[in-house]
Amino acid sequence: MLEQLVRGQHGLCAYTMRRVVHADGRFNAHIEHILPRTAHPDESLSWTNLLACFPRTGDCDFGAKPKAAYDPATQPFVRPDRMVDGHFRFRQNGEVEGLTDAALACIAPKVLNLNAKELVNDRKAKIQGALILRPSAAEAQRRAQALRQPDAQGWLEPYCEAVAKVLEEHAKRTESAAKRRAGARRT
Repeated sequence: MLEQLVRGQHGLCAYTMRRVVHADGRFNAHIEHILPRTAHPDESLSWTNLLACFPRTGDCDFGAKPKAAYDPATQPFVRPDRMVDGHFRFRQNGEVEGLTDAALACIAPKVLNLNAKELVNDRKAKIQGALILRPSAAEAQRRAQALRQPDAQGWLEPYCEAVAKVLEEHAKRTESAAKRRAGARRT
């Protein structure tokens, strides 16, 4: 079951976008119940209530571990297995901004803690790596599209959506700046 979940999520934690597949193929994930088993025992084995999330074992101050008893059926929550576009904005510094009440709840330290220092630093490194060569608007758009495509093993790059969103914003800013410069030259 865990393997199917990991493969369906292209090797990423459903909540954090962190890689949950080691180079040797082992998984660093556990099966997460979106709706807690204690409050929703009838959903315990429902496939639509299951996700693969970091870590396999041990404590962690972000993702599924702090969410443990939070009940998305009764409190605001953005389910990662549904449309999340429009709920979050990713910044170049690696932080996540909530754009809706549900997204703000998810980011909170007592729910998913998506701005935990470790996650912010990891996302920032990936984002800065993508922007270091100052891609053109077209290059940034191509890279954003490529990031959303799984590799030959079916895995996505860690934090791919965060990096893709920042690249798309970079492309928009680059295009706007080019239009302003072109307009200034005409006058």
